[in-house]
Amino acid sequence: MNSKKIDKNSKLIAVCGLNCGECEIYLAPSNPIIAKKLIKRFEGMWNDVKATDFHCSTCRGDQAKSWTEECWIRDCCVISKKLEFCYECKEFPCKKLIEWSKQSENYAKAFQNLKNMKKKNKDLVEIKNLLLI
Repeated sequence: MNSKKIDKNSKLIAVCGLNCGECEIYLAPSNPIIAKKLIKRFEGMWNDVKATDFHCSTCRGDQAKSWTEECWIRDCCVISKKLEFCYECKEFPCKKLIEWSKQSENYAKAFQNLKNMKKKNKDLVEIKNLLLI
């Protein structure tokens, strides 16, 4: 990862812009109601579904404890390009990310989060530049 420090609140924002603090899988271990809801949703798709199946350390945590160890966005940003967030990429938004954002409402919201983060970061840089003049 690059030298920028991720603040405490940013750790719950995934590389792709998803808000982990709103994710049922992230919340399930500490919320039995959510865990039961997930069990019902996954019954029939998995054998012997139980509450302990739902856990995630976020994409910034231990990948072995992440919901999915394989994420093309995390691999592209963090591993290949050493970025904290997708919006920092020179190619943002790439075609692949745009297509990803069309797959679900949550992904569209994550994509919007990235665009907002990019704008906020750009505005902060402009303010800092004005202060240096």
